[in-house]
Amino acid sequence: MKKLLTNGGFLSALFSGFGLVKATMTGKRDWKLVLLWASWVLSLIAIIATVNDVDRDSTED
Repeated sequence: MKKLLTNGGFLSALFSGFGLVKATMTGKRDWKLVLLWASWVLSLIAIIATVNDVDRDSTED
């Protein structure tokens, strides 16, 4: 968990999520907003999977 919270990619995705929430609350809701949310979720999943994979590789030795 510590590696995830200190990962730069994860922190970047987390802070961009705050901007996305703000855009959702104040902006108009159209198909672009759905694509923004989908891309944010997919990037977050990719970052978490990468950190877990690196963590698993380091513990197998």
